Amino acid sequence: MLTALGAVSGALAGCLDDGSDDGRNGDEPDRSSDNERNDDEPDQSSDERNDNDEPTHSDGKTPTGSVRSEFDDEPNRPECTRDSKRIEVEAEGGETREYETAATVPYPDAPAAYTTDGIVDFVDEFEHGYVTHDVLCDRREPTHVLEISYNVQESETWDEDPTVVFLLRTDAIGSMLHEDGSVSVADVAPSGVVYAVDESGAARVEFDEAATLDSDEWQSRAPDPLADGDLVATFE
Repeated sequence: MLTALGAVSGALAGCLDDGSDDGRNGDEPDRSSDNERNDDEPDQSSDERNDNDEPTHSDGKTPTGSVRSEFDDEPNRPECTRDSKRIEVEAEGGETREYETAATVPYPDAPAAYTTDGIVDFVDEFEHGYVTHDVLCDRREPTHVLEISYNVQESETWDEDPTVVFLLRTDAIGSMLHEDGSVSVADVAPSGVVYAVDESGAARVEFDEAATLDSDEWQSRAPDPLADGDLVATFE
């Protein structure tokens, strides 16, 4: 028997007459207006964008070429809150055992620093949160998840602007408590995931075949998180 115990222009310069008469010197070229614009001068409105300004996405704020500008939709990631609970199991012979269920790990805020190390740390924390949410948010089975296996075995960075980070990690249920009180432990195999991160946001794509490849093949065989993945976070 299972019992639950608890529960991101300048001014225009006119040609001034010397004031003695209205005539012109015969050698002086005719000018129809003191305010006439030189034909070679480009027409430029006062609110025209400076060529040095950075082009922006349709929202008027996000620079084109950024992670955020590659996606039309809002971030797509599993969202829920699952707290850990204590579960009591009455075993044969009247013995009572207690177990702690797994909980979701919150997604981190934006990277503390947009350096390689700062982004790698962010990706590690974000993926940990993603994995726990992915396992627990839509779970309807009567079994209780006791442990979610998340462990980074390898990490690499491949590009900058945006920074692309690859992780080879485990990301699955490690152990479960069943209705009959038995506990099963899974043999978890690693798989890959690739992130693209810059100051506008983060994109993510699964790279399942990474574990079957040699490490020198990862970069050439990896999917593109901008073309093949989902936007999972945006930053202000």
